[in-house]
This record gives sequence, C-alpha cells and structure tokens, in this order.
Amino acid sequence: MNNPFNPFENNMFNPEATKKALDEFKRQSDRFLQHKFGGQIKGNFLISIKDRIMRLLGMEIPNCYDLRITEEKLLDHSIEQVDYDICRHIVGIHRSNLIFETIEKRKQLESSSDYQEQLINKAIAQIKLRRYGSIHFRQHPIMRGESFIFFPVPYYLFVLSMRMIELLYSDKAKNELPCYGSFSTIANKGLAALSLLEDNFLDNAYPICRGIIETYVKLVVLMNKPEAISSYNKFSKYELDKSCISQTYPEEYNKEYAARANQGSKDKIDYLHYGWVDSIKDYHSIVRSKPYSINGLIEYLHFLYGEEGETFLNNLERLFKMCHGYTHGSIGFSRYPLLHYHEISMMLYGTISHTYKIMCESLKQSETLNGIDILKEVEDAYIKLEQQYDNRSTENFEYYYKNQFKI
Repeated sequence: MNNPFNPFENNMFNPEATKKALDEFKRQSDRFLQHKFGGQIKGNFLISIKDRIMRLLGMEIPNCYDLRITEEKLLDHSIEQVDYDICRHIVGIHRSNLIFETIEKRKQLESSSDYQEQLINKAIAQIKLRRYGSIHFRQHPIMRGESFIFFPVPYYLFVLSMRMIELLYSDKAKNELPCYGSFSTIANKGLAALSLLEDNFLDNAYPICRGIIETYVKLVVLMNKPEAISSYNKFSKYELDKSCISQTYPEEYNKEYAARANQGSKDKIDYLHYGWVDSIKDYHSIVRSKPYSINGLIEYLHFLYGEEGETFLNNLERLFKMCHGYTHGSIGFSRYPLLHYHEISMMLYGTISHTYKIMCESLKQSETLNGIDILKEVEDAYIKLEQQYDNRSTENFEYYYKNQFKI
C-alpha cells in the first residue's frame, strides 16, 4: 500500500518523476529559507550562494554534517538541517561585512564576483569548523533581538574555546599543562560570554569578560615567570578557604600577609588575590604603585614586553576599565546592541586567541583545525571589526538600525 506521506514512493521507479519531485522539494525549501531570512539578506542572493557552497562542498558534506537518521535524533529533534545551517553562516558573515555600509554599497558587493567568492570561502571555512561551532548553537536565541553568533569573530572565538576544552580533557593537558586552572577558566568563561552574546543578554557578558581579562593577565605573567606558579597555587587555596569554606583568612595566609614585600599595601583582599607576585624577584622593583592589583600586573607586562607589547597592553587596559564600568552599570535596554557586539568581541579576541596559541605551544598541538588556519581567520575578521568600531558614531548607528532591513 502506498504511503501518502512519502512524496517519492510512487515515483521510485520513474527517474523523471523523481527528479520533478526533488526539484519541487528544493523549490519549497528555498522559499522557506528566503522567508526565514527575509529582511536580513536578499533572497535570490542567499539561495545562489548557498547552492554554490553545497556544490563546492560536494562529498565533504557528510564530513561536516551528521546525516544519519536515528531514533534518538527523531525523539529530540536534533536532525541536522544542512541548507538552513549553511544559510545561517552566509547571513552572519554577509551582515557582519555590511555594518555601517550604505544600501548602494551592499548592492555593489552582492553583484561583485570577487565578493561572492570571498563570502563563499569564508562560509566554507566556518562550516568545516562546525564540529566546534554551529553544531552547538540553538536555532533561536532565548531573548529576541539581533543575532551575532555567526558573525566571524565571535564564531571563531567560540571554536577556539571549544577546541581548548577538548584539549583540556586530554591526559597530556592534565599532567603537563602549567596553570591548568587558568586555561580552563578562560575557555569556559569564553563560552559563557559568547553564549550570552548569542542570546542577547549583552549586559551580562561584561562581568564575565572582565574576569577573563584578569585571569588572562595572570596567566601571561605566570607563563613568563613559571617560578611563581607554586606560589600562585598556594594563594588560590587560601582564596578557596576564605571564599568558599571557612569564610575566614587561613592562619598561614595571615603570616604571609604580615611578611608581605610591600608593607605600604594594607588591603588583605587585594593581597589574597595577588600576593603570589612576591615570589617574582624583580616585580616590586618594577611595579611601584598598586602592586597587588590587575594594574600592577599590566605594568609589569609592559616592562616584560616593552614597545612590542605597548599597543596591545594599552588596549587591554582600556577594555578592562570599560568592562569595569559596564559591570557596575546597566545596558539591558541599550539603544545600540551593535556597539556591545563590537566591544565584547574585542574584549574576547586578544585573550582567547592568545590563550589558544599558548596552549597549543605548551602541548605541542597544531594550531590549525580541519585544515583551517583558525588564528589567521579570526585575525582577518578582527581587523575588519576593529575598523568598523573606529567608525562608530551616533549617525552611523542610526543609519544602520534604520536601514538594516531594507533589502
């Protein structure tokens, strides 16, 4: 008996009829995709780029997408939708490229064969990394609003964080990676901040970014001064006792505090977080003011890296201060969410990408993933993001939000 719910059953032995049925199925699917992403991208342009990507991927599609139909997938609705996922990559990259661009510029880019080729290549690179990226993303954000997670910089940062967590689960990392807890903190908090960005909880991402920057600065100092790691671990235990267990300062810590190198500093909490720097021989001869603070560590890094690191460290310090301001304020109803996409991405870019590089070097692991030079990809994407951020203005934001849906 024929199954009325199977449009291909009656055409099983009729190639021409089967082709017609498949063509009609594709037309319906493409119409759905055009409707789904309507207002974000020109429909015909989206379908054209999607079809070209699918042809180029060809037999690689099963390597990128799990196409098996299992009972478990049917029950939890986790069957992968290849066309839809590819379109999310296209739309994310294309929209990120068009920030602050005019409608005329958008039309010019969409008609450019060079731009089309670039968009296709960038989308394929993201798709090849989806094991660490889009496979983990929900189809809909929890809070309604803009979608930034498929924009290249946050997408690649998510991939790097997932790869770091994968490496952290290895026995080699557990046994050989110095400052294991710091690497773990940055990777996990990175995922947390990016997930909040995905779900439009932008104001909640800033305090997490602040913690990431602080942990990252400590990590860089410790990787440069490994003799301080044992002291750092000791102070971490003091902090655990004080914060989570006894709620009082351990007696051993009190003795450390009484013998601290900088007697001018009177804050026991600051010393609890940063007292381990006393084990670095030249630290206090370099850092004169606020030695037991994030500012003191950044000052010390300025000494270690000199002019080579000046621009990066100045930028990091500026972002940390900005993050501190947002942490104690409220942007829950920000007029320009796009501004916070830029700032959160900037806060996470230097910290997560450099942490990934340090981890790969420490574990002697390749930095590339599935043949993709991931650090080069995120660097290229970041350069464009930074240029857009430099062009921010009330006029540009107003133009963006007034015209972003004029497709």
